[in-house]
Amino acid sequence: MDRKQSLENQRALSPYKQAIARYVRASMALKSVRYSDLASALDERGISVTPENLRSKVSKCMFSADLLAAIIDVLGVEDSAMRDILRQARELQSPREKI
Repeated sequence: MDRKQSLENQRALSPYKQAIARYVRASMALKSVRYSDLASALDERGISVTPENLRSKVSKCMFSADLLAAIIDVLGVEDSAMRDILRQARELQSPREKI
């Protein structure tokens, strides 16, 4: 993949990354879960990550799909997560990207 296509992909995926980060932070806030709580709950499942590293991953939305699935499971939001993330991403997309 050339650099131009890579940059275009980053731009096109940006609304999804933003929506995921917003959703995780909002879900944590609604459930009064701090990063230390989330890190502890993940650790109970054998997933070792520090609260600081988790905060960084969420703010940059730089984590794997499997970690996102584990976070959704820990937060207990599996029924609404994908629907809400996609709705937010669509709202963030430019009109051209929605086609």
